[in-house]
Amino acid sequence: MDPVARRGAVFMVGVLLALFCGYFVGKGSVPRPAPAPADHAHAGPEYSLALEASDFPLGSARDLRFRVVGAAGETVTDFAVRHDERMHVVVVRSDLTGYQHLHPSMGPDGTWSVPLTLGAPGTWRVFADFAAGGVDAVAGSFVSVAGAFSPVPLGPAILGISGVSVTVEGGLRAGGTEPLTLRVSTGPLARYLGAYGHLVLVRTGDLAFVHVHPEDAARADGREVRFWVTPPGPGTYRAFFDFSIGGVLRTAEFTLNCTL
Repeated sequence: MDPVARRGAVFMVGVLLALFCGYFVGKGSVPRPAPAPADHAHAGPEYSLALEASDFPLGSARDLRFRVVGAAGETVTDFAVRHDERMHVVVVRSDLTGYQHLHPSMGPDGTWSVPLTLGAPGTWRVFADFAAGGVDAVAGSFVSVAGAFSPVPLGPAILGISGVSVTVEGGLRAGGTEPLTLRVSTGPLARYLGAYGHLVLVRTGDLAFVHVHPEDAARADGREVRFWVTPPGPGTYRAFFDFSIGGVLRTAEFTLNCTL
């Protein structure tokens, strides 16, 4: 082979090797898509909520009916009892008003049902909070009420309920677990669903959800409980504290800002 042809062949081999190596280097450096943000702070398999109907009348009771569907499309029917119930349902409007904490019953075919009354037009988020397959999980969906949606800005905390005031000590930190201590002015606190209170947090905007239970023992003559909260990320959260005194169930509401 003459020198010119030899140099040309060497050049082509070099080009092919560069392309070959570049292909695999590039293939290894292609970024993987980021996982979708979690709807809650629980771990576990993927579940979805299959609603029978998503349109609700304004101000009239109608059964909320749904199935929990597993990753393979199967209807889940095996749920563990957790805090006295196999299913906890939280409903809140997209502006974080109208909070409800409900406990439906399940039929033989795996369909859950509970009466639901929605008192304002707009989009409402439904969270099904349960334990299945040995893990805690949350599945969510939306229902809507026809009419003009007038969002209500988050106002002052609602911490005086039927003569009982509530104080909050502590805060939230993204990427960490921090204590929140809630103290009632009169007591003692009674157990409600197996605990001295339940704390639900929903983030403004994406409606990320956290449901937390307190330490088992009430403190300060039974008037104080401590929750350890791990938020899914920074943002503004509306918190809902369900508690019982003398057999009367109350819900206090307040807003928390979570920083990095």
